[in-house]
This record gives sequence, C-alpha cells and structure tokens, in this order.
Amino acid sequence: MKFGLATVLDQRPVAALEVDGKYWSLEMLRGKGLDVPPGAGVKELLADWPAAFDRLAALADACADPRSDLPSLRDGGARLQLPIQYPNKLIAVGANYSGHLAEMGLPVVRWNPMPFFFKPPTTSMVGPGRTVVIPTDTNEFDWEIELAVVIGKRLSHATEDEARRGIAGYSVGLDLSARELILPPGSAMHVDLARGKSQDTMSPMGPHIRPAAFVPDPQRLRLRLSVNGVVRQDASTSEMLYSVYEQLSIISRFVTLEPGDVVFTGSPAGSAKSHGVPYLKAGDEIAAEIEGVGLLEVAVTERVETLER
Repeated sequence: MKFGLATVLDQRPVAALEVDGKYWSLEMLRGKGLDVPPGAGVKELLADWPAAFDRLAALADACADPRSDLPSLRDGGARLQLPIQYPNKLIAVGANYSGHLAEMGLPVVRWNPMPFFFKPPTTSMVGPGRTVVIPTDTNEFDWEIELAVVIGKRLSHATEDEARRGIAGYSVGLDLSARELILPPGSAMHVDLARGKSQDTMSPMGPHIRPAAFVPDPQRLRLRLSVNGVVRQDASTSEMLYSVYEQLSIISRFVTLEPGDVVFTGSPAGSAKSHGVPYLKAGDEIAAEIEGVGLLEVAVTERVETLER
C-alpha cells in the first residue's frame, strides 16, 4: 500500500501516516496495540529507515483495510506541518534545468563545478497552509518548484548507486526568492543568497514524504506550479542536467549527508522574473504538485499576520 510520512499537529507535532489523502497519528496507532516503530518523530524514524519502512508499510495496510475501525485525523481535521522537524541541513542545487537556463538567456550546459548552497533549515522551512511571509524589503517575490530529496542513510563520498540507496523519499519543495536582493543594484559581483533566498518561510516543503520505494524513477516526474489557479511552471525532472543520484554523490564529497537532511534539486522554467508576469503578493495561493510525490499548497501573507508553522 502506497503511503506517505508526515507531521501533523495533534495538540503537538506528531508523526503520521498518509494513505489516500487521510492521516493517522503513529501515537494513536501505538495506542491501538499496533507495531509502531519507536521514535518521537519523523526525523527519528529516518535514522533507522529500512526497518522503519517495513513497519510503516504494514501499518499503512492496516489503515487502508476497509474493515478497520482506526479513525483518521483527516476525519477530525488534520493540520499538516513541515514533514521533518527539523533537518540538520537543507541544501539547494542551482542552475540544474535546461529550460530554466534557456529562459534566462544562458547556455544550456552543465555548470562545472555543480553549484549548490546551504539554506537555514529551522527558520526558512515551513509546511502547508498560510505559512509564507513576504519579506518586507522586496517587490520581486518569486516562485520555483523543486523536487526535494530526503536522506535516509549517512552518505560520505558516495557513489551514485550508494546515493540511490541512501534516499528515504521525496517531497515537494518551493525555493522562493527575493529577486532584487540576490543581485543588489550596483553590486554585480556580489551574489547574496542569504537575503535573496534564505529568509524566514522561503523554503516550504510538504505535504508529506513519499518513500523512494514508490517513486521508481525520479528523473521522469512531472512538476506543475500554479499561482491563483494559473499554471506558471509545467515541466519534467528529465530536464535536469545533473541527475538526483549524481547531485547527492557530488555533494557528499564535500558535505556528509545524514538521515533527515533535505536536498532541493533545482527548478524548471517558468519563474515570474523570466516571463514578465506579476510577482507574488499577499493573498496569493500557490499549488505545487509533483507526479507521484504530492501536492503542496501554501498561501502568501504579510508579516503582520499570524502564521501556521
């Protein structure tokens, strides 16, 4: 039975199983006497992922059984949170889609070395809902959908095959940008990714983690992003210049990847900056969907509003 791994707010954030759009708290399932993996949350489950996956798969079968009397949280209104609270590292790879390079007027070639950078994990990452805040110092708040890779095994100097086997699952990520802060006026040689891409709430992710066992080929997934119902990005992960496994292998030469770490793998064409369409504003709604992985929906707010994190 295909399932997802999530975090929901049930008085406090707790790990949950997603099956067919419904969610079951692992604590509730343990209370029913089922064989629930030990661990307080999703991050702990990822630390022993192979064993946890087998037990979660059995729990998913039990939840999906039409004879089951296990009440789902969706029945009472589950409030989804960021799936992993919180990764030790969030790493983003740039310039990795042929269409995105072409729309920026750049040669469609693999940048060598492959560019990647860190994004602050605990403050930039949020889950679904009214969670995204526009920074007060930008008028060019832009979107980018990304396939997020969740690590389930320690990777250091990994081969591509080792990287493949080290993936726990995938999620939907958004790499939001304050465009004019990345390259401030008058400072063409200074790229500021902290202000431009790493402010609070600029890295939404969710709604759950889809185990890699249910994603046979991460290079053949359709990505679609819409703003207020208008499709702005529609592409395939086949456009990646560095494959998912290659990215992890390269990163692991320089930075050890640990269970629960997340890697954003680049964005396809369709940004507001490249197409002259309106940038994001308060009240806008973003729907980002990756085939076989999930649908992440967030709403954009101003600083004065109370956020769901």
